Amino acid sequence: MNCERLLIKHSIKCYDNGGRTTDRYAVLYLDRRQNPTRSRGGSLSGPCQGVTMSAAPFHPHGVCLHSDTFVRGKHLGEVIRFKQLPPDCKKVVLRDLKGV
Repeated sequence: MNCERLLIKHSIKCYDNGGRTTDRYAVLYLDRRQNPTRSRGGSLSGPCQGVTMSAAPFHPHGVCLHSDTFVRGKHLGEVIRFKQLPPDCKKVVLRDLKGV
């Protein structure tokens, strides 16, 4: 599946578009899908929930946008590891997945 399993038991996929847009970072919550279907390999597919954000999502001029229609792909940028996200981006993801 090529995703990360966090200590809080959620599958995610992180992207960095290199600064092409203000919402540079995208994190998809792969176990939160809308109308999921099973692929031949047994994995779930279909749009999922996630968030796009700037490096400072809590700053008044920062960006932090949630959606439930994310589709994985190169249009989101390069795949990165969770630990490569800026600290405040990690905080957003952990809050989302813990339901805080």
